[in-house]
Amino acid sequence: MRGVPVERGGTLFKFRWLRLGAGAIVVAAAAVFTTDHFNVFEVRRLKSQISQLQRQKAEMLLYAKRLSASRRVAQVNVVGQRRDPAGDPLTVLRWQQIGPSGALGPPEIIEVKGTQVYFEAMVIKFDYDLIGRAAPGKETTLAVFRRAFGERQAPWTGPSLDQTAPLEGAVAPAPDSLQAKLWKRFWELINRPKLATEYGVRVAQCEAPSVPVRVGQVWEISLDAAGGLNIRKIGQQPAPQQEKQPLLSARD
Repeated sequence: MRGVPVERGGTLFKFRWLRLGAGAIVVAAAAVFTTDHFNVFEVRRLKSQISQLQRQKAEMLLYAKRLSASRRVAQVNVVGQRRDPAGDPLTVLRWQQIGPSGALGPPEIIEVKGTQVYFEAMVIKFDYDLIGRAAPGKETTLAVFRRAFGERQAPWTGPSLDQTAPLEGAVAPAPDSLQAKLWKRFWELINRPKLATEYGVRVAQCEAPSVPVRVGQVWEISLDAAGGLNIRKIGQQPAPQQEKQPLLSARD
């Protein structure tokens, strides 16, 4: 008779373990469910974060590309060199500005005194962040050429460079545009730092890159979006027979 309670006790004991086991399974299942959902949310969060980082990377690359951009603004061909009656060296140049599409504008034949030539321009440089963000009207450095001159003459005696030459694809700024206002107040921007700051102008100045030249050489002037003017040799055309042994030395 005592075996019955033992039997019942054993059964109760088994049921208790079954209940505990079932509870453990439920808890484990809940943990798995929670973990799965946690993983889903975590994956979504990570994907969103990756997408955001990719957008930021693209924006930073575009920002850097704008700051490092450069465009061609003029081409110079050295077409002749000779001496004047006083024995001073003269250089004849074919000057052509370059439009936004990259097309050469109408040529100007100019003559300077010397063999080292300067190309002077008024230059307006904006704050780096404005250029990087492509702020309207301030996406790149601005420049307007004034004149060319040689090392054997006073700058103000050099030939003027046509600022109204109709460049293909170029559009003259409207009188009330930001660009027109900046050029109108160019000399003020130089002398009034607070005014320059109001317009987001980092530097306003005249620049005149210079190089020694020889007949047949082709030079290109470029303008950096966040910098100034640069000049470099891009070609060499055959010189006429009489020019193959030039009389002008590098120090003339």
